[in-house]
Amino acid sequence: MASGGTETILLVEDEDSLRAVVQEMLESLGYSVLTAACSDDALAAARAHPGKIDLLLSDVLMPKLDGPELADELVHTRPGMKVIFMSGYAMGSIAPEGELRPGTILVHKPFSLRLLATKLREVLDA
Repeated sequence: MASGGTETILLVEDEDSLRAVVQEMLESLGYSVLTAACSDDALAAARAHPGKIDLLLSDVLMPKLDGPELADELVHTRPGMKVIFMSGYAMGSIAPEGELRPGTILVHKPFSLRLLATKLREVLDA
């Protein structure tokens, strides 16, 4: 099993049950987790959190700001924050041209605890 960590992760997922499951996964790996159901909640959580947010783990497709737009907003105010997107949709549905920006890290839902743990360490340690 890949190791976890002690970093702070902002989890943004609009489906309540999935957000709860992913939060539990992250906490079982040792991470501190801030949760948000939408981009507005995520921006508010980031403004209210006095410490460092090491990583944004966000759904790609959401109402208002989508994941990449949310990431742009947050990285602007928190430059060191890393980003992983998650999606249950095929690539063609989440990115009309068939791909997200170069360098984008995407995990496909549903994902295992092992895959999530591995991706988190890859991105956080990079």
